Amino acid sequence: MTRIFRPVPLALAMAAAFPLTVTAESAARVEFTAGEVRAVAADGRSRALTRGAQVGSGDTIDTGSGRAQMRFTDGALVSLQPQTQFRIDQYAFAGKPDEDRGFFNLIKGGLRTITGLVGKANRSNYKLTTSVATIGIRGTEFSVAYGNSINVTTGDGAVDVCNGAGCLTVEDGQSAYVADQNTIPVIIEVKTDLPPAPPSNASGGVEPPVRDEVFLVGDERDDDGDLVALDGLDPQGDLQSGDGYYVYGQYTEQYGGYGGLVTLSGVTTVIEGSALKSADSGDGGVLTAGTVAQSAQDGIIGWGRWASASCAGFSCDGDDIVDLHYVTGRTTPDLAALGGISATYNLSGATTPTASGGAPGGAVSGTLLADFSSYTADLDLGVTVSAVTFNVSGSGSINSGTAAFAGSFDNCSGCGSTPNGSFHGFFAGPAAERAGVVYSFDSSIGGIDKVTGAAVFTRGVSGLDD
Repeated sequence: MTRIFRPVPLALAMAAAFPLTVTAESAARVEFTAGEVRAVAADGRSRALTRGAQVGSGDTIDTGSGRAQMRFTDGALVSLQPQTQFRIDQYAFAGKPDEDRGFFNLIKGGLRTITGLVGKANRSNYKLTTSVATIGIRGTEFSVAYGNSINVTTGDGAVDVCNGAGCLTVEDGQSAYVADQNTIPVIIEVKTDLPPAPPSNASGGVEPPVRDEVFLVGDERDDDGDLVALDGLDPQGDLQSGDGYYVYGQYTEQYGGYGGLVTLSGVTTVIEGSALKSADSGDGGVLTAGTVAQSAQDGIIGWGRWASASCAGFSCDGDDIVDLHYVTGRTTPDLAALGGISATYNLSGATTPTASGGAPGGAVSGTLLADFSSYTADLDLGVTVSAVTFNVSGSGSINSGTAAFAGSFDNCSGCGSTPNGSFHGFFAGPAAERAGVVYSFDSSIGGIDKVTGAAVFTRGVSGLDD
């Protein structure tokens, strides 16, 4: 049974507050290096690391463009990936469970570790800290993927995942997701894959007596707190061409026609840079861009507008398509894993709206409220066209199986009459971090007429209720 509990303030402080003093005792021996790897002591002195070098408490190992592998005195192995900074906050091993310590900090980059004896008898004596959460072992095998968020999957046993919002015990075979340091961890169904074992030129030695594995990929932030991608370790990455995509499009027909909606699921996409170029069902259905007018993506979801497009084999077959606004991505695999939360989504991207009457589009604002208990969605949009801002709102239902949702607008401030319009979309990301929507409504104002667009929303940190 999964348990959520609140951390004691002192316990949270322990993982980050140990004094970084250099000890004369070695914590680990460097077994392997590639490239220029350095250690920076607590007093700021820097030294090169090669095979056989010793590191201890207070040392920060910086791999630069290289990599390194270390064996700790308790038998643990730690392999550091390129562009990694890993600090040994406090380490002591004398075979005395109450006195042994292993507290580490992944500042940025990635690591793989096979833990040793420290923390086996006294779990509170082992902590691996990141800027998002702290991982504590329970004598188990588990994997962690860490960018600007954390995914944890257990193999055998359990782990505690803690941050400022609370702690979650992740049991056998479960997976958890942590959005950021202020959002409580939640159980999800997406598994975290452990990467292949790191190379090593170390010879001899005794393998550690346990096989508790952890993999983390860390982050680096600039002075404004924004995420910085590392060379070869892009924490989010871009959407790539592939199968299993959803593509939702709202379009207008040439010569002023009112157009229609296309909702594609499980299609194979071609993505070039930030732009979706085509979607193929594999059985004759093909949607292809003519001229790409707008495109963007954030690694989870993409959105844009095609000024022209061709369609065959789908519901849009034969239509003379102009101004197709789209959202695309892979849907959230299991909304039930979110535990029935309610979430507020804030606008994070949008296409410039188009009007069938030819009026120019302007700014877009909005919010989406999602209730994953009742599976309902409420959408509020502010859409500016030709200096007129239409505030449209409506509600709809969420399909818990597909993560898609749809609804109709029932209110419009600025429209000439009761709005005739709808919205369709889906949730994307392992824990529904994004929502993509295409929308259309009739403004009942000459020269503007039907308004069409696409919008993307990001789940807010403070908008969750258990």
